[in-house]
Amino acid sequence: LGIDVDYNLRFKADRAFEELKNDGLIRPTYRDTRSPEDWVEITDKGLSALERNALDDLDEVLIGLDPHLVEIRDGAWAAVASNTPDALRQAAHSGRELIDQVLRVAAPNKEVKSQDWFKPDNSSKSGITRRHRLKYIMVKYKGGVSRTDLKIIEQACDFVLAIDEKLQSMAHGSSSPKKQDVEDSLNTAEVALRRLFL
Repeated sequence: LGIDVDYNLRFKADRAFEELKNDGLIRPTYRDTRSPEDWVEITDKGLSALERNALDDLDEVLIGLDPHLVEIRDGAWAAVASNTPDALRQAAHSGRELIDQVLRVAAPNKEVKSQDWFKPDNSSKSGITRRHRLKYIMVKYKGGVSRTDLKIIEQACDFVLAIDEKLQSMAHGSSSPKKQDVEDSLNTAEVALRRLFL
């Protein structure tokens, strides 16, 4: 594959292997007497995940919205793992693009504008802000909003907006972002998306 398998990459591969086992996507065969847990086979759940191209609950949500969103997510993480020039900037851009596209697909303009709580915001050309889209998504996927939940929703909106701004600044900055910063941003963006939908 033309990849230098250093200590860090081996560690990530080992972590991924353990996650696949913990998620029930692969399982030990126990056929080898010397290393019974090291020889594995794919499970029915793993085969199904491969067929759907969905390895976790967030992939399932993204596929339900638009299968292309899974490709963006995978591309962001592939860019982080790559050693090619400008890969981290590409990863940061893909993370921002994932958030933007998820919000637009899950909360279309017409649907958001039809909500009784919707009031156009003059700071946006369409009158729709990201905050409007986030509120619509949470109402749709969480089954409604109570007064006590409103504060949590607003903070979740602020959280996703802050992550989006961080990814944008990394994607358009003059210097290459730090790998750990990009990984942290992508992880946090995924946490935000899970809180919106799951």
